[in-house]
Amino acid sequence: MNFSLTLILAVVAATAQAQTLTTLASFTTASENPNSLIQGADGNFYGTTGAISNRPTSEPGVVFKLTPSGTLTTLYSFPSSHPTSLLQASDGNFYGTTPDGGTNAACNSKVYPDGCGTIFKLAPSGSLTTLHNFGGRDGANPRAGLMQAKDGTLYGTTDYGGTVAEGGTVGFGTIFTITATGTLTTLHSFSGADGAIPNSLIQAVDGNFYGTTQAGGPSLCLVDDQFGCGTAFQITPAGSLTTLANFDGADQSFDPGVLFQGTDGNFYGMASGNESINAGTPSGYWGTVFQLTPSGQLTTVHNLSLDDGGFDAGDPTTSLIQGAGGNLYGITLLVGAGGHGTIFQMSTTGTFAALYSFCAQPNCADGATPSSLLLSKDGNFYGTTLSMGANNAGTAFQFSLVSPDVPAISSNNGVVNGASFQPGIAPDTWITINGTNLSSKTDTWANSIVKGALPTTLDGVSVMIGDQSAYIEYVSATQINAVVPDVPAGAVPVTVTTAIGTSPAVMAQLQAVSPAFFQWGNYAVATRQNFSLAVKNGTCAGTTTVPAAPGDVIILWGTGFGPTSPSAPAGEETPSTTTFNTATSVSVTVGGKPATVYGAALAPGYAGLYQIAIQIPASLANGDYPVIATINGASSPSTTMITVQP
Repeated sequence: MNFSLTLILAVVAATAQAQTLTTLASFTTASENPNSLIQGADGNFYGTTGAISNRPTSEPGVVFKLTPSGTLTTLYSFPSSHPTSLLQASDGNFYGTTPDGGTNAACNSKVYPDGCGTIFKLAPSGSLTTLHNFGGRDGANPRAGLMQAKDGTLYGTTDYGGTVAEGGTVGFGTIFTITATGTLTTLHSFSGADGAIPNSLIQAVDGNFYGTTQAGGPSLCLVDDQFGCGTAFQITPAGSLTTLANFDGADQSFDPGVLFQGTDGNFYGMASGNESINAGTPSGYWGTVFQLTPSGQLTTVHNLSLDDGGFDAGDPTTSLIQGAGGNLYGITLLVGAGGHGTIFQMSTTGTFAALYSFCAQPNCADGATPSSLLLSKDGNFYGTTLSMGANNAGTAFQFSLVSPDVPAISSNNGVVNGASFQPGIAPDTWITINGTNLSSKTDTWANSIVKGALPTTLDGVSVMIGDQSAYIEYVSATQINAVVPDVPAGAVPVTVTTAIGTSPAVMAQLQAVSPAFFQWGNYAVATRQNFSLAVKNGTCAGTTTVPAAPGDVIILWGTGFGPTSPSAPAGEETPSTTTFNTATSVSVTVGGKPATVYGAALAPGYAGLYQIAIQIPASLANGDYPVIATINGASSPSTTMITVQP
């Protein structure tokens, strides 16, 4: 075979989108103060409302559901307690904690007047089960959310309680595991010297867990009235805890928040202040962003100034996140240009930029005091604010960040079949993505296929279709050619990621089959069995060609003809040792007359490329005729032509 697929796929350009914040929903007094947000497996968002401080227990918190278009519904309303951030576990259920409430008789009402707290399971239908009521000795006030380890085990922390008590009563907090049926095991009780008031845990690539404590440590904190400025620690799945770093207030801030592990292997987080900004004056503690190496080296990456925006990094539901381009993103709760909090971007070396200041819209319709931020599968940021909005009860928002250099897929025919250039794609089908800033280079996979394995990244460019990576054959600034992975049928988001960032998602309709013939202009790519071109002379500049004659046997080249028998290996060039015929038969008409189909199979040495061998009906006169293939009720476009001439 001597023609190139790259040469016969067309190129279409697109325009980039602008940076915007859109208020998706304004909460009401019945469910005010949204404090967390996650994205569920179904693509919708789920979160909790109700700040435990400054809120009477007669006004309960709720678990809510928010669609990407902004429809807000309440899944469950707590009678008197206030849930914190949710986790959707691998079983599909949501798990969370309430730092107050509970029915454990062992909970000391004088020490914990609002209750010791609970752990709950919530089905997507809204049915809630209380898994555990804390009693103090097993922990109290679990304000941080749960996390699920790679082995499926659920882990969490409590602010107070445990077997080591402060003054014989309160306790310094615990780390625990809990099963889906409610069996709780305490892994570690903090002593104060090794930390106090632990935040949420994360599991690092080495399999161990890492976290911070908001207080505690070996020495008096210089800028806080507690006994320590906080710690960073590692704990093994078996419960062996190692203190990695001690925050001291003077040079590394205090009250550190939740960690996350960056792509460079280091940990990053925020802390509530740094005395060196304005020594001895509380108004100088606007916070820091810090880096922690796995070995425990602590470095301040950026000191937040008054203009940057201050924050309470001790909030265990918030954390920094990392975008596709490697930059860090986060929120500040207070101050900023409008005095109501910001969204910011920062490099891992400390280059800082405030992207958005809240309360920028009339009557603070966009909200104030942001309380959560996440990066969605569609490439946009979503989050919540604690206050303001249309009802002065907080908001949920979408924040789109697309700089002139970030890739953008065209909203009009941005994702099309790579042969027909029409909407509708299928697994193992060639597609063309049209847009802008799709790649800084022009390249093909010719030097990137290793032992037949197709690349999912080419020159730093990758494509996600649903939750799977596509196989990248060609990249340029305005076009990508790729092969679709095995993704279930339905509407799926498609995104392009480069070193700069990830494009906003464009939805594509994925079908079981999407048959189409490759074309030169309006004419099907057709060859004889010796691979000479069977097309009208003049179709290929500089090459003399002879069209098919009535009765000739020719090969048409296409994509999207669906599964094969036997199944072809995914993500690999088609082996030449086996014939991979289409799993169901293909019928072809030329000029409305049935053509004899001798075979339909994947072309060896390629991926997603089918050979359809047919005989031109002998009764056809000279002329141009539509050639149409049908498989499983789906037909190729009727606009594809073939020339018949003796």
